[in-house]
Amino acid sequence: MAIIKTKFDRGVEGATNIVDSGTAGTKVASGTTAQRGSTTGQFRFNSTTGKFEGYDGISFKELDSSPVVSSAGASNITEAQINANYDLAITGTNFQTGATVKFVGNDGTEYPSATVTINSSTSITARVPTTVTNANEPFDIKVTNSSGLAGTLDNAFNVDGSPVWNTASGNIGSITEGNAVNVSATATDPEGDSVSYSETGGTVLTTNSLTLNSSTGAITGTAPTVSADTTLSFNLRATSGTNTADRAFNIIISNIDGTSRSGAIVVSNTQNPVTKILADRGESDGAITEGIYWFKSTNTANETYLFPTVLRNFNSETWLMLTKNFRPHAYKGADSDSYTSGGSVTDNNSAHELSYGLIASDGSALVTNQNILGSAANTEASSSTLGTYHCAVAVKSFGDNVWSKTCFHGRDGGYRYLTRSDLTDKIHKGQNPANSQYEDNTWYSPSSGSGYMYFNTRMTANDMDTMRLGLTPNNATTHDLYNGPDEHTGTTWFRDGQDNYASHNEDTRLGGSGSSSGAYGRISIWFK
Repeated sequence: MAIIKTKFDRGVEGATNIVDSGTAGTKVASGTTAQRGSTTGQFRFNSTTGKFEGYDGISFKELDSSPVVSSAGASNITEAQINANYDLAITGTNFQTGATVKFVGNDGTEYPSATVTINSSTSITARVPTTVTNANEPFDIKVTNSSGLAGTLDNAFNVDGSPVWNTASGNIGSITEGNAVNVSATATDPEGDSVSYSETGGTVLTTNSLTLNSSTGAITGTAPTVSADTTLSFNLRATSGTNTADRAFNIIISNIDGTSRSGAIVVSNTQNPVTKILADRGESDGAITEGIYWFKSTNTANETYLFPTVLRNFNSETWLMLTKNFRPHAYKGADSDSYTSGGSVTDNNSAHELSYGLIASDGSALVTNQNILGSAANTEASSSTLGTYHCAVAVKSFGDNVWSKTCFHGRDGGYRYLTRSDLTDKIHKGQNPANSQYEDNTWYSPSSGSGYMYFNTRMTANDMDTMRLGLTPNNATTHDLYNGPDEHTGTTWFRDGQDNYASHNEDTRLGGSGSSSGAYGRISIWFK
């Protein structure tokens, strides 16, 4: 074995560098940390740390190499994984005890790992903090040894973000029972991937016959029938790949009980409105909760109207009010009441053109449950008396011949009942502003109650008295037997002489002055 000789010039200590002409290596001092010297410039191998070190006059500095990060255990981590405390495997070299790990976003923000395990010099496991999101992807992995030397793997991984809901949680629609449901809740994937939708944690939608479109998030169907306003609460899940996001929503189903505009009773052109409202409310004939009710009715001409009126119980039956007191002259014509007539079902003015005094300008009910039947009262007409003293529902608001019985409540407090199959035609004759719609010398005997009922009658003797929708104790064709208000037991209009309904004003005699506190024009007409 060759002996390697190293020459030292000791003539001047420290003046000559060590020279080694061999190839195997130069042996330097070796010892533990406790055996360190204190001379500046000393170089040694620390057997305690396993590293070469040199003394700079203040402290020993280690001679070390940087760690190398070569790969990560996953190149795409889901947000769900991160939220579930994901530990990322990191592979490389020269990983040392005490090393730290940081994840560096593309904007330079560093996210330290709170849990780092040095498995070996080539393997680290590091917890990815929940602050790492797809907003700053891709992420670098930076490993720093205790020496301060660091190694970085650029663009090591991306974060596959969970879908983000576009639709706020909570209510996404209020639908009236029986109406079409067409609402939606949507989410977006941060990477632009497709999103699918499902109900989670229950089957509220399917139980109520509603369909969730898994591709669009649209919820469609028909609102179920409910006995009271009902909130359908459910959870939807948006899914993109393996990522999910859940959110709570609800749909309010409004009960159609007729007590509000939005809860109007829907009546087809073949349905009796009283029968329909009793069925919808679950109440018995003669026992409805009395008050103001809204109807959304379709007539035989397929025109739809939305309006309120009064329902009362008497004679052990439930009745719908068609007319309250005489029709003021200003409201005889079609579209005569700007607060009621014309418009569509979505407008405030949504009653039939021959209705008046039902709806206020703000869309609320103008008609009141006052001054009728046992508390009947009347007054001379003005715009301020609409609804309270004067109003009418056009019989053509409903289907033809859906009624079977009418009741005229006269100024004497009596009830007169009449059963016919053609009541729509008869009442319309009295409401139609056109002249020459009358029936000559025709009065109807009620099935109970005294006197006679008329709809639009012309008495042809001599100058021909005319009368509309009222009561009279007479039924003879005799001159001037119907020419005064006192000859009627309550009427909506009369005239001594020719018809001329639209142009002849009887408000004064029917409304108050000279008519015993308005008694002559005091009448209410009811249907069932």
